[in-house]
Amino acid sequence: MSESSLGAHHTDEPWQRLVAAALRAAYAWSVRGVHRNAAMREIARMTGVVMEVYGPGRGPVTPAVLVERLRAPLGGLLVDARQEVAELADVVLLDEEGNLTEKAYDLVCEHVVPLKEAAGAQRWLPTWVTMHSDQIRHRVFTAMIATTKQDEYVASRKFLVQHPAGGERDLVEKRDRTDGVRLAGGSYQDIPEEQTYRGPDGRGWWWRCPDCKWPMAVSSAGKVRCRYRPHSAVYDLLPGTRPKLRRRDDGPGAPLPVAQAAEGAKCVDAGVWRFVVVPGVSELRIAAAAERTKAEVQLWPLLDRYDLLVETGGEKFAVDVKECLSLNSLIDRLRTRPPSARILLPKPFRWQLEPLTDALPGLAVTTETKFLSQVRAAVRKAQ
Repeated sequence: MSESSLGAHHTDEPWQRLVAAALRAAYAWSVRGVHRNAAMREIARMTGVVMEVYGPGRGPVTPAVLVERLRAPLGGLLVDARQEVAELADVVLLDEEGNLTEKAYDLVCEHVVPLKEAAGAQRWLPTWVTMHSDQIRHRVFTAMIATTKQDEYVASRKFLVQHPAGGERDLVEKRDRTDGVRLAGGSYQDIPEEQTYRGPDGRGWWWRCPDCKWPMAVSSAGKVRCRYRPHSAVYDLLPGTRPKLRRRDDGPGAPLPVAQAAEGAKCVDAGVWRFVVVPGVSELRIAAAAERTKAEVQLWPLLDRYDLLVETGGEKFAVDVKECLSLNSLIDRLRTRPPSARILLPKPFRWQLEPLTDALPGLAVTTETKFLSQVRAAVRKAQ
């Protein structure tokens, strides 16, 4: 997803502030055991944001009432929201155990807007509940990968996508062996406890998602899965000194993820994972498929003016890959900042083609399947 035109966001609407406040309050509640005082202060601040949006005497007026509302569908909070946010109406942010639900991580986070300074980011809050996706990506590309050299930019970004987690020593060795990688200190952090299983001996273990390689979430009920729902493999945890996984569904017979020791392991921040690694997996997959046709492929040309430039000898194809679970959020972003290239929807998002072109008739859009067919045809023509 191109970061070349990070223009100012449109004026935030009341429902957007409600979504952001609800997600921040839900996150605070989910980690109150670790950050008790800070979490309760954050929930109180977010209650104030909600009350400001609703007006005097309306909506949740105490932190306790707000937390209860977070266990119910968001539609109850977004009572005055426009029809375009219907996709959020049935989303519940907190589960029965007081943990964030999967949709909070993979859908609601796409709607986050930064709140006013009075309720600004706290140091213990993760970026994905305090910043919108463009801010997170821009922060990564200007701070973590500070370079003006195209080859270093590509090498550094590919490294993050291909190695979002691992043993710290192994990550350092891979970085040092890869030409051009320039990552700032603090690029990786300890693997969060909610993505770790503690065995009978107290040792911690984690598992890579088969799709994005980031640590999967481990629930107290023994379910292990990636927080990004399109990465659909779900497993049952088989406890033990070295725990194992068992596939829950009848999906493809891919090898089961193997338990990795949590001690000394690191991963990228959840915001970097969600808005850099997840779309990057699709970008690299599509680039590899285009290269197999014998086309020449450039990743993130001109320091990410767009995502892919494919040359077949006679034709050039520039595309910007958009992987966004929220169709309405995608439409809003494209309307605010027109893209620099044709939009490409990865396979799991091909259903967005018709509603996207209906909403933005002048937009050039294709799907992964159509694009690769076009590339293959152009390669044959050039031969």
